[in-house]
Amino acid sequence: MKFIPIYKHSVFIVSTGRTGTKFIGKVLPSMIDDCYSTHEPAGVFVTDRNKWKKDIKKYGFLRMTVGQLTPKYSMYKLSSDRRAGRVNDDKALRYIEQMRKSVLKDVIPELYVESNNHLHGIVDLLEKVFPNSKVVFVIRDPRTWIRSVMSTKASLLYSKIDFPFLNMSMKATDFKDDPYAQKWKNMSKFEKLCWYYNKLNSFILEKMSSKANFKVFRYEDLLINQDREKYFKEFLDFITNFEDGFSKNYEFKPQLLNRKINSSSKNYVIPHWKEWKNKEAVIVEKHCGQLMKKFNYGQESEWREKVEKGYRFEIA
Repeated sequence: MKFIPIYKHSVFIVSTGRTGTKFIGKVLPSMIDDCYSTHEPAGVFVTDRNKWKKDIKKYGFLRMTVGQLTPKYSMYKLSSDRRAGRVNDDKALRYIEQMRKSVLKDVIPELYVESNNHLHGIVDLLEKVFPNSKVVFVIRDPRTWIRSVMSTKASLLYSKIDFPFLNMSMKATDFKDDPYAQKWKNMSKFEKLCWYYNKLNSFILEKMSSKANFKVFRYEDLLINQDREKYFKEFLDFITNFEDGFSKNYEFKPQLLNRKINSSSKNYVIPHWKEWKNKEAVIVEKHCGQLMKKFNYGQESEWREKVEKGYRFEIA
């Protein structure tokens, strides 16, 4: 059975997670007229029991419990399975349509915005299911991203309960030609996160960079740096104007950017990269170096020195 397109004007904000997308989704309805915004709909968020209870009531107990282990009911599982070749595109398109029709059935505002890192493996299929859609990709410095992921309870990625046999998260062993497949079992969580960062970001950029409905923003430009207001306005302009002439008015409220949501900054379990060992810098550089150069990360002299010293030690 073929999927049926959903023509609602939609914006999908995709990333590796830990990039401020929950925060962005929270503030958008306060800025954009007639906008409905949601974060990881119908996806289990273990640190937010209230959201889980609401989703069980809305989508059903089966879908929100054991269903989350299947690509039919979980976008996260679908992304991993499609990347690994366990689900073909025809089936993935039907699953996307079915999952999002249930989310959208009660959405009244004309503009639908979804911030969701679970969409990473099917991001290039979204425009087929949603012909009137845009995709925003938010990328973050891998050094601060790794620190954030390792320090938050909100991420189960490569945690003790992210059981390999469930095939929930991407692994190097899912890809026959991956150079790290044979090394995977012996890799530390730190290095696995470096691998994941490169694998996910590279795939999205490869599949989407040439598309007119796609735009990339750095996390730091949108939410951290001094000129973030300029970039956030650019972001708002992009998501409120569509090629078919559809548009929504917005009122930029810079004071909202100072709010902090979903932050693990007070409980870091690993230090700032300036305190990392040289070998850790080398691991990051091996996996993420090309993306870091592309997005102007890791150009500090102190970082370059760590990397160079680490490489010299390996050679010796």
